[in-house]
Amino acid sequence: MRDFEDYCWRDYVSDEVLHIYSAYVRERAVGPHPALLVVHPGGVACGEAWQPPAARLLAEARGRGLPVLHSLPPGAEALRALAPKGGEDAIARPCESAFFSSDLERALRRRAAGSLIVCGGPSSGAVRASAVEGKSFGYKVVLAEETVGDLSPFLHAMALFDVAHKYADVMALGEVLEQL
Repeated sequence: MRDFEDYCWRDYVSDEVLHIYSAYVRERAVGPHPALLVVHPGGVACGEAWQPPAARLLAEARGRGLPVLHSLPPGAEALRALAPKGGEDAIARPCESAFFSSDLERALRRRAAGSLIVCGGPSSGAVRASAVEGKSFGYKVVLAEETVGDLSPFLHAMALFDVAHKYADVMALGEVLEQL
């Protein structure tokens, strides 16, 4: 497994700041009974590099029979490569968090999900907010670094740094897939 700090934020965060946050370093893992949450960006641009890895994660989750849920802003269409298939909930989200004022928590409970893998965009907005709320609802949350994106590399890195040190486990896609 990669070193805890060996992710996209490493180029932006000084050794002094890493020392300050060293208390957050921990073992990372996918939790029990995972579900996949695909956070669709809607009309918000957040780049495209994350979409093929997210599609790979989605295909693996489907192939393993994991619950798959989609979070969509009002009036938005799902990205074609990540579109819901039969039996997958497409849950409207009126604000950044996929949980706030939505049926996501109820849908996760119906599927007996114990943990949550999140992919999508933007990482500094809806992905981050959903990870924070996921932890608040008691889920073990994981983000595969390659499966989330943002237009700004800096905002992307800082969002993942914040999430990794407080709310969720940030891991490489390969590490997540190994643990499924």
